[in-house]
Amino acid sequence: MKIKKILILLLIIPLLSSCSGTGSKEIPNTSVNNNSTSTLYFSRTGGYVGGGVLVSVKVNGREIAKLGTKEFTQYTVSGNFNIKVSATGLNSLAFGSDTISGIGKNGSKHFYIINVKTGLLSSKFQIMETTETGFQQSQ
Repeated sequence: MKIKKILILLLIIPLLSSCSGTGSKEIPNTSVNNNSTSTLYFSRTGGYVGGGVLVSVKVNGREIAKLGTKEFTQYTVSGNFNIKVSATGLNSLAFGSDTISGIGKNGSKHFYIINVKTGLLSSKFQIMETTETGFQQSQ
């Protein structure tokens, strides 16, 4: 019986940890100005579809965060940038990815909302650029 409980724990712990993201549940302070870099702000919307799947956010090929539902992150970058969002974790096979590019100017701020676009037989993460107001209201 003791071995059975240990095996169950060994199976449950990785499943639960794969549902937690590296982002924050609090909206980042967008009033901070940085004149030497561009700041990218990301928000993942909530919802039932894709709720148990983390989204991997990569900027210029480097993973900066794994966001769960209703999580935020920010990242500073110098120069132009490419962003890719894709599913990660156990359920990642059922989701497609999306990319977006931008021109980074010193002191600029770029705001993005990540959501799930559902189709008849598939779903994919979608990234959309928005305004600061849209970002603040995304949750």
